[in-house]
Amino acid sequence: MPLYQSDSIILKTYALGEADRIVVFFSRDFGKLRGVANGARRMKNRFGATLEPLALSRLMFFERENRDLVRIQSADLLHSPMDLFAEYDRAVFAAQVVELIDKFLPEHEPHDAVYRLVGMTIDAIRQNCPLTAAACYFEVWMLRLAGMFPDLFRCAVCMRPLDVAEERHLSPGLQSAVCSHCELREGVAVHREVPVVLHWIMKNRLAGEAEYGPLTELAKGVRDLHELNQYWIRHYLER
Repeated sequence: MPLYQSDSIILKTYALGEADRIVVFFSRDFGKLRGVANGARRMKNRFGATLEPLALSRLMFFERENRDLVRIQSADLLHSPMDLFAEYDRAVFAAQVVELIDKFLPEHEPHDAVYRLVGMTIDAIRQNCPLTAAACYFEVWMLRLAGMFPDLFRCAVCMRPLDVAEERHLSPGLQSAVCSHCELREGVAVHREVPVVLHWIMKNRLAGEAEYGPLTELAKGVRDLHELNQYWIRHYLER
């Protein structure tokens, strides 16, 4: 019964019995796991705030053969999530991040790109990145990493690369882009700001305050892309 250690993002916890908790966490080295933290519900316990949602904690745990749940031995808090829940809007955003990670990621499959994306997004929020911009950025990359984000820079009919400034439509079902020359009558027009916002997201990291470019300058594009992201996320989760 080997002992493992990994930096982990806490996702959710559930009560187990009178004193214990089941903890869902996303570890950098082992992927999403579920574990039991004995005594974590007692008023005086050794875990403290290390198992709060979106806490970054270094967990030590045992994994027993033929058991779905690991046993969490100890946890050291690397970064508290308390500031993320100090305001209502931030708390709602944090809950949405947790939900997407939990639903998108299979268990026991490490995904370093997603782990780094979550860390970068949380850091950006702490540096006052607008929540709508951070949400749009996070959704685009979660969809891309899951292989579910349509290519909006190539026409699905003639296969011609599409420039950022070109007009384009989404085909029925919103799963591919069509250029103006191949336009389908039942296609949905894409607002001109959407490709600009998407291009910036694909080429840039979320950084410090006032460094978000089109994410703060093109509000219509961010809103429209966010709505498309929500559609594609629902499509992914309903498969």
